[in-house]
Amino acid sequence: LQAVVELITNKTASALELLAHQQTQTRAVVYQNRLALDYLLAVEGGVCGKF
Repeated sequence: LQAVVELITNKTASALELLAHQQTQTRAVVYQNRLALDYLLAVEGGVCGKF
């Protein structure tokens, strides 16, 4: 039983590490997209300038 619990614990820890890494990558891409959108909107006069 202890071996099974240890196996599940290790697999859970690995999965959580992978999710944390993916979240970090996603956060970076979202930030880059936000910067690009802010730049494009600024060139067009901002959000209010589009409407």
